[in-house]
Amino acid sequence: MRPDDTVTIHRPLAARNRRIAIFYLHGGGLLYGERDDLPKPYINQFLDAGYTLICSDYPLAPESPLPDIVDAVFETWRSTIALPLSTGEYEGYFLFGRSTGAYLSLLLAREISQREQGNLLKPFGVLDFYGYHTVLDNSFSMPAKAYVSLPDVPRFQVDRLASTSCTIVTSGPKAIRYALYVHARQHQGAWLDLMGLDRTAPDRTPEAWSLSNEDISRLPPLFITSSSGDEDIPFRLSKELSKKASGAVMKPVYYLPHDFDRDTSDPTGNRIYSEAIVWMGSQIEKAATSPWVPKA
Repeated sequence: MRPDDTVTIHRPLAARNRRIAIFYLHGGGLLYGERDDLPKPYINQFLDAGYTLICSDYPLAPESPLPDIVDAVFETWRSTIALPLSTGEYEGYFLFGRSTGAYLSLLLAREISQREQGNLLKPFGVLDFYGYHTVLDNSFSMPAKAYVSLPDVPRFQVDRLASTSCTIVTSGPKAIRYALYVHARQHQGAWLDLMGLDRTAPDRTPEAWSLSNEDISRLPPLFITSSSGDEDIPFRLSKELSKKASGAVMKPVYYLPHDFDRDTSDPTGNRIYSEAIVWMGSQIEKAATSPWVPKA
């Protein structure tokens, strides 16, 4: 494992190394979270399967607006995935995110297909764990039932909690940063506002950061999992994406919370990660004969 200012890299034993990377982005509604949040049992599953796991930081809102966050994620991907691919260190990679990290992974897949990347390999696939592909759904602008019952976090408190310096924030005390998320889910329009989607420019609109049907048609293969009991992100969004994306596999779980894999004592998480790893192997085999290339 090698931590630096941006990523933590977990490497498999040399004898198991497949020279294939997983680029992981954490959740937290863009407002909180940290790169090293993936429970160790799941890290070990990936390593035992021979994958290199790269866990990445990214700038947080409201200090950084969503367009800047996506740009930063792309640049980290370029340095930790694209460059090693070009030198032969890796032979391919997957994108992986949980919750908002899954959303960012889908946006990153879109950015990779849109920006010039020469002959670099595109991702074998995307692991979408209880994420979302749009911020146009009412659940992103209306108060969430699970949070309005909590003590109110007013806007003036958010202004006090958020950093006022010009420094990019990638982490912070969880209790403080989580309060920003609670505010975002308690007040109408607050989440989009904290993302910087204030409609002051073409790239500051929810439409700009929601995948269109055309965007979805260009995505690499998807492994999607979500719980019917999700109290944060509507389960129907995962089902909707799985139906629209031609290369999607949906593995639902039932009656469990949003981040159902957080409880490692529940065998559900282990089962889903095992199924994801089997799926990853199948995508590598398919790519060997028919690599994914985004539509023109």
